[in-house]
Amino acid sequence: MMKKASIIIQAVLLIVILSGQSSGSEISVQLSGTIEKIQSYRDGRLTYFSLSELAAILGERISWERVGLSARYISDEQTITFFLNSPYIKVNDSIKNLVYPVQLRKGNLFLPIKTFLPIFDLIHPDRIIWDKERKLIRIDSEFYNVTDLAFAPKANGLLIELFISEPKEYEIYITEGNWLNISILGGKVNRRQVLSRMDRKYLRDINVVQFEQSAQVSLRMRQNITRYTDRFQSNPGRIQISLIDPSVTVVGNRNHLNIGPDNSIDKIIIDAGHGGGDYGAIGLNGSKEKKIVLDIAKRLAKLIRKEKIFEVVMTRERDINVSLEERTKIANESDGDLFISIHSNASLNKSARGFQVFFLAPAWNDEARASAQLENASFLAELNRGRDDTEDDLTFILSDMIQTEFQFESADLAAMIDKEFRKKLKKETKARGIDQAGFYVLNGVYMPSVLIESAFLTNKADEKLLNKKRFRQKVAKAIYEGLKRFKAKYESR
Repeated sequence: MMKKASIIIQAVLLIVILSGQSSGSEISVQLSGTIEKIQSYRDGRLTYFSLSELAAILGERISWERVGLSARYISDEQTITFFLNSPYIKVNDSIKNLVYPVQLRKGNLFLPIKTFLPIFDLIHPDRIIWDKERKLIRIDSEFYNVTDLAFAPKANGLLIELFISEPKEYEIYITEGNWLNISILGGKVNRRQVLSRMDRKYLRDINVVQFEQSAQVSLRMRQNITRYTDRFQSNPGRIQISLIDPSVTVVGNRNHLNIGPDNSIDKIIIDAGHGGGDYGAIGLNGSKEKKIVLDIAKRLAKLIRKEKIFEVVMTRERDINVSLEERTKIANESDGDLFISIHSNASLNKSARGFQVFFLAPAWNDEARASAQLENASFLAELNRGRDDTEDDLTFILSDMIQTEFQFESADLAAMIDKEFRKKLKKETKARGIDQAGFYVLNGVYMPSVLIESAFLTNKADEKLLNKKRFRQKVAKAIYEGLKRFKAKYESR
């Protein structure tokens, strides 16, 4: 009898311990005035949170090593390596001890808030604060007052704008090597954001240094610096530096410098994937991608035309095949500001489902590479026809320039659309986040561009959703709201 009672007591204790380790819940993440929810759970008195979901909110990602026992979080110059079931992590070349082990649950990487967030705060460009009482991770980008950098070519030179949130005393000086240096007294610089604006059309190099009492942004210009003017402008606050090209003669009033920002975003190119004899993906019940995505594209165009915030140009408005060359020609000759290519996904894994937004860059993982291969398949024969084997490296250099010129803005647009998808669609299907891959249709357009995979036709539940008008309307609405967010952000600069 005593033995039986002992077994019962041990079983009860085991259940209590396991329930304490596996009780799942959610915590909040506050970013740019919006609140998102991410998974968390308690392990005794310790709270673990999903870094995988936090990374998606931040527009960043986690890549897994092929062996599956370690993962890397990469953000600009910072790399964090995690080892499953181990408390040790590697931050760049430095080993840190979290005391508590890294955990993997349902494909998500979970970390202890108590010991990881202080480390994350030190290396992340934004201030990251854990509010234990409110169960809230606050990501505070307002910690910085030197926030961004922009370039705008003008008729007689180049306009450089360094954005600062409040008027500050600053100094500009030129040093050997064609370096343009801007030093801001009392400046706190968002180093990652400023470095992300590296543009090889105008710069040979860029350097950002945070000092105790000031911040310095140094630009090694391609254009020889012979003459420049500078001034502080408000709404929004920014230091404007006009590099004057002495070889250009300005017609009219010679005292007036024709340099000023022009950031209007007025025209959207909507590209419905596939069409005509190119069916795209085929669903389990015979649904055709070409038909579904054309309907979403038309719904998006209708929303835009109704509010008249943007103009719309569509690469196809009926069931016809449009070549890769024609799609990019329509986009570029229409002087579009943003390019949106709409698709539905497919996979050999029938359980794969959800929405995803891609921008153009080399693929980081096998799933992204597979999506690109699927969407690129119909263009391969077209691209190979008439190819000259004697083509030199210039083709590849130009292609690389196209890929990188609008990469930051494209990633930003992808993140905004993904955020709207999460608001409107997360309860209906899986949020797969944003990713990058080498889609041919994005590579020839000279503007920020994204490719949207609305859901998986090869998944039974997703195919059912895609065949519902209500769901397709939600997809169109989410894209439209993302476009408006992008316009509001970039036109306010």
